[in-house]
This record gives sequence, structure tokens and C-alpha cells, in this order.
Amino acid sequence: MTNAQTWIGSSAAGDKLDLDAITTALPADAAQLRSFLANARVTGLLRMRREASAAAAAAQKKFKRLSAAAVLGTAIATLSSGLLLYGAGSDGQQQQSRAAAPSAQAQSAPPGAGPEVPRVPALVRRVNENRTIIIFVQIAGLLMSAVAASVLASQNLVDRWAEKRREAEAQRREVFNEVLKLAQEAVPAPLPASDPTNAVRQALEFFRRYQLDLQDTFYGRGRARSEKAAGLLGWGTAILAGVAAVTGAIAGLGGAGLVLSAFLGIAVPILLSAAQSWRAVSRDTDKAAAYSKARKALQEIQLDLDEVRQKADRGDAAAVKAYVDRVHLVMATENDTWVPAGKA
Repeated sequence: MTNAQTWIGSSAAGDKLDLDAITTALPADAAQLRSFLANARVTGLLRMRREASAAAAAAQKKFKRLSAAAVLGTAIATLSSGLLLYGAGSDGQQQQSRAAAPSAQAQSAPPGAGPEVPRVPALVRRVNENRTIIIFVQIAGLLMSAVAASVLASQNLVDRWAEKRREAEAQRREVFNEVLKLAQEAVPAPLPASDPTNAVRQALEFFRRYQLDLQDTFYGRGRARSEKAAGLLGWGTAILAGVAAVTGAIAGLGGAGLVLSAFLGIAVPILLSAAQSWRAVSRDTDKAAAYSKARKALQEIQLDLDEVRQKADRGDAAAVKAYVDRVHLVMATENDTWVPAGKA
């Protein structure tokens, strides 16, 4: 049977809220919906939404890049400082060993043997040989961290990101509210008999495909992406924690084991601190939980779709509006309670 559902079709992988593409794909029978999508208020709202969304995406990308630069720069500078301190400390120990060596060797060395030069650990030797490069890297790391932190503080990217995201989502919701309003004006009173092609049913099916289904897909992909990122970071910190636990045992091996233990004693805590800092910035675990909760709520609302379709067939715009509001409440709640890193 030909109706608004078949005209608008089922969800597809490449779906997005692109009025030009949607209008082109609509059959001639969906003339009322086509006219609603050409309405100046609908097109204007969508244009404003695109601009706000682009601004939010730009602020988000800049915030993440600068945050990564601040975390990475701090880690590099700290690791460089640790290596320099380790080399300096080892130099002092070597000087003490050289000072004590002649008297000890004089007692134990055979006649005619030259003084034995204390052995310099490989790591210390490399640090001393590349001290200038390490200092340069240290300064570069400090500069990168300082500049990134200064820009983050001055440009207020977190507030801009959150503000534009909320603005874009509010305008997106208003697009569907406006389409339904136009449909209600086209069907001013409940119809005497079911008509699955009427304007209200067209508005419902448009909302179903390009808001309800799209948002369900968005939350599902967002949850999977955030869970994957959180899982990778979790495994990374777990491995680092394991390395830190065996660092002391390696030192007991002596020789190269002692040198490796000293290096890991510097590097592992720094890397763990950097990982924890990035966890606070990304908040992937929190986002995964929020997306999962919102998607579950939308899937429960989807269970009532057939019932609302029957009411839409009679031109009951009020019932459709109540259904739309339920979906939009889930989206608004997820949006309004979501706080980017650095905001809390």
C-alpha cells in the first residue's frame, strides 16, 4: 500500500539532515512534505544549525589538539628533566668513584698495573653525550605546553564548544517542530477516516527517519567509539602500571637491569600521569555511558511508533507532537547534562 512511510523510506547508512538530498529523493506524491521543506523558516533554521554545528566542531577540534599538545609537552619536558637529573646524579657518583678508586686500586692492583677507570652505565653515557639535545627537547616541550595552556585559557574553547553544540541541537529539534506545525496547519482537524498519506503522517515519517533513527544511530556509534577509546587507554595504563610494579624487581638484577630500572622509574610515572591527564580531557567513559543511556531511552520510545502512526493517519497532530517531544526531551537531556572536559 502506498503511504507516507513508503514515500520517505527506511533508514540508510548515508542518511543525514540534508534538505536538498532529501527533497530530491522524495517522490512526487509527497508534495506536501516537499513544500514544508522548502519553507523559509525551515531552511533558515537548518542553515543556522549548520553554522552553529561547524563552529562547535571547530572549537572541539581546536580544544582537543591544544589539550593533547599541553599533555604531550608536559610529559616530554618532565621526561627530559628526569633524564638530565639522572645523568647529573650519576656523574656525581662517578666522580666519587674515581676519587676513591686510586687508594683502593693501590692496595689490590698488581705492581705496574694502571688505575682502573670506573665503568659508566650506557644510559648515563648517552645522556651525557646528548645533553644539549635533551635540553633543547626539554625547552621545546615546556614551550609547547605553555603556549597550548595559554591559548586554552584565553580563548574559552570549552564554553564555546558547549554553547554552539547546544545551539545547533536546539535548532535541529526546531526544524522538525516547524515541519510538524506546518503539517498541522494543512490538516486543521482530525480526519473522518484514516489516511496514511496525509500531511501529519508525512511529517511523522520525516521525523522518524531523519531524527529518531538518525539519532539512534548517532548514539550507537558514539558509544562504540567512546568505549573503544576508553578501552585502549585503560589497557595502556594497565600495562604501564604493570611495568611500574616490576621496575623494582628489575633493579635487583644489577648491571643493565639497574640502568633499565632507573630509566623506567623516570619514564613510567610520567607516562601514567600523561595518560590520566588525557583521560580527564577525553572523558570517553562518561560519554559512552551518556550515549548508552540516551540510546536505550530512544529505543523504548520507538516501541510506540506504530501506535502513533495510527493516530497520525487520523491527522492527530497533538499525538504526534507529544511523541516528538518525548524524543526531543531525551536529546535535550543528553545535551544539557553533557559537560566537556575542563568545564566541571
